[in-house]
Amino acid sequence: MTVRNGIFQVRLYKGNRSYIYKSLKTRSLNEARERAIRAYYEIEFRKEQSLPLQQKRFNEVIDEYIKLRRSQYERGTYGQGNKANQQQTSEHMLRQIIRVSKFWREYCGNRVVDSIDNALLRDYVDWRRDYYKRMPADKIPRNAKLNPADKTLEWETTFALTLLKYAQERGYRGNKPLPNFRHKAQRTKTRPAFSLNDYSILIRAMRRWINEEKSNPKFRYTRELLRDYVLILANSGMRVGEANNLRETDLVEITDETGRALYGFNVNGKTGKRFVVLRANARRPIERVLERNAKWQEHWKEEAKRGAKPYTRKSAKHGNWFFRMPDGNKIITLIDQFKIVLERAQLTHNDDGEPYTLYSLRHFYAVQMLRKGKVNVYDISRNMGTSVQIIESYYGRHATSAVLAARLGG
Repeated sequence: MTVRNGIFQVRLYKGNRSYIYKSLKTRSLNEARERAIRAYYEIEFRKEQSLPLQQKRFNEVIDEYIKLRRSQYERGTYGQGNKANQQQTSEHMLRQIIRVSKFWREYCGNRVVDSIDNALLRDYVDWRRDYYKRMPADKIPRNAKLNPADKTLEWETTFALTLLKYAQERGYRGNKPLPNFRHKAQRTKTRPAFSLNDYSILIRAMRRWINEEKSNPKFRYTRELLRDYVLILANSGMRVGEANNLRETDLVEITDETGRALYGFNVNGKTGKRFVVLRANARRPIERVLERNAKWQEHWKEEAKRGAKPYTRKSAKHGNWFFRMPDGNKIITLIDQFKIVLERAQLTHNDDGEPYTLYSLRHFYAVQMLRKGKVNVYDISRNMGTSVQIIESYYGRHATSAVLAARLGG
């Protein structure tokens, strides 16, 4: 035993010429001896049972894992190739990991990681469903989902298994078998697609919203940005996160076999890199975005020269974003502005009471493309970066085309 600042410590032999140093948390010699003996026998027992010699709490594992994923993000590996050989961490994924970690910290963060089993993971589902119901109304975050979806619970329990696998690989769980419980969504459900009528109402509502703002250039900028953002999503089928990460250099002008000038984007999304061809209706919104970026470029440069905080954030350092906020930074989310327009248009839900979101624009694209019947499902799935099975499962029942209807009608 040794003494540091009056507190006794013990050195315990692990094997292979390595030691564990442990504070005994006492200034009493007799008490320190008793605790050292208990620590010795505990180490010996853990050796015999092939248990980890040093116990890690789940919070410590979460801290380590977030540190690893943050370093991957800061190295910028997400934008590189070779995805098969290295783990990738996008900005969106890092935010998601940190967000979900909050729940696991509260639920079992102080538990020793080798004590987490299937029963604990299974009980998390009920705990999580009641999370915001236990919270005072004035403490609930503004954008919190009071009733987490099955897919949310599936992702969160899968994330816990990822953390436990990380701990297992580093020897924090000894030879204990990994739990395998993962909440599975009971049924396939997607966000609703806008009907053609509702989509028309939305577009008109955005035009009115823009025309009402005449005094504040930044407010008008954001409203015009939202309009073009919505139109481009609805005419491309891109995911929201994919659109937010676009740069002007990703834009390509192409000519189709009929001689029409179209635009496309080189997208690096959750399913890898692909080229997304936009419908002809997206040409004007694309050009408006480019014109607006060029017009505001001098303003952003002046802000940068003055060292304005918003423009010097890490999110702006790569620059050249296609969609930009009024301060020149990339978009994080436009959901708040989108909700305002939906509420003004009395269009927050579809006829079945399902809430519209920005992702409803991706689904609108899929349904409309299927209904037109001019493009086969394989080309649609490739343009959207998803599988044929997903296209058929999510959208097929909503999208019987006029051509197919004529055939089915005999």
